[in-house]
Amino acid sequence: MKERAASWRAAAERVRAALYDEKKRVNLLLCAGLAGLLLLAFSEWLPDSTSQEQPAAAVPTPQNQQGYAEQLEDRLQELISHVDGVGRTQVMVTLAQGEESVYATDRETSQDGSSRISHVLTGNEGLVRTIQTPQVLGVAVICEGGESPAVQNRVCALVESLTDVGANHITVAKMAPSE
Repeated sequence: MKERAASWRAAAERVRAALYDEKKRVNLLLCAGLAGLLLLAFSEWLPDSTSQEQPAAAVPTPQNQQGYAEQLEDRLQELISHVDGVGRTQVMVTLAQGEESVYATDRETSQDGSSRISHVLTGNEGLVRTIQTPQVLGVAVICEGGESPAVQNRVCALVESLTDVGANHITVAKMAPSE
């Protein structure tokens, strides 16, 4: 046990001495950098432990689109209901299309000036760079204070700023009295 502790102390002294000498310090940093590069190179040969299945969010489905619309409606309804003079609120959002996956591309330019663009592949599938959410086409807001032009303007401005939809695609109307 004492032998092991003595060897650790000796190794620590050698490292400390190497760190004080500038040439040895540069050599030590260079060796550490090369070791890191070698580890990165060898990691390519290791088997991938992740599943080969495509994540569900990357595949556009009607359920994803419907879920996104419902989530957007709920968030808008919550915010609009807190605007002065609005009262009870219901919101409906229409979307243009489902989610769209944007795949990463690689451009190769040859010496003669021609270029070729190809998709970056991971395994047998394309590398998804981003997933664009569906574009909002229109928003309908029905609220108790919807007959007031001031309320209509406030609600329209709020929805416009949150959804990036023009005012001509936003409708604010008065809610019918409940029985």
